[in-house]
Amino acid sequence: MIRNPDADISDDLLEALKKVSVPTATATLMVRGFQNTFPIGIDPKAVRSGQVMVGRARTLRFIPMREDLVKAQYDTVEGRPHRQAIESIEPGEILVIDAGGCLGAGVVGDMFTRRVQARGGTGIVIDGVVRDLVGIREVGLPVFCRGAHGAGINRMLMSVGVNEPVQIGGVPVLPGDILLGDPDGLVVVPPQEVKHLVEHGVEHDQQEEFTRLKLADGYPLHKAYPPDKELQKEYEIWKKTR
Repeated sequence: MIRNPDADISDDLLEALKKVSVPTATATLMVRGFQNTFPIGIDPKAVRSGQVMVGRARTLRFIPMREDLVKAQYDTVEGRPHRQAIESIEPGEILVIDAGGCLGAGVVGDMFTRRVQARGGTGIVIDGVVRDLVGIREVGLPVFCRGAHGAGINRMLMSVGVNEPVQIGGVPVLPGDILLGDPDGLVVVPPQEVKHLVEHGVEHDQQEEFTRLKLADGYPLHKAYPPDKELQKEYEIWKKTR
């Protein structure tokens, strides 16, 4: 199986990653040579204003249901791969579900969402749809997906794989990848890139905050974005007051 490179990522480093916005992380990763990290169509359907999701990926894969296989696959409630995935979530992990973009069956509802949260999970990401979106929003756990459908898994899907490479929105996700999500969207971060994002992304977002202030003061783009030499000196002084 394809595996992630070894990378020592502390909980403190992951907490610091929350200070980096998804647009900044995506652009920084592009400069670093990672061109495909922003899943297309996987939207922040249950993310509150200002809420940031960070965590390590625990993956789950669905395929279209095949009637002669699903009975054996789901012989017991405990043996169903999607329930195994949820019950194996560790604190700080995000459940990442590849449902093949299926829009005809919700793979997670508010009960599954509550269980992920209770186990210490920090979010759910689905290349597919959910049930009970209103109920999910009440839980408060960040959920990124393609939308909602009234029917559940057994209408069209069967779960087949836990903690193996998957894809969401055209982006590969390996178990242990780091996901960063906010109201702007979602980005998949190779573990070895987290430290660089924290070191450079926080600085970038801080500079953009300063630029917004200057644009509000009436400065033209060619002086403020990026700051010219004069404003750069002012920025360094402003930064020390933060």
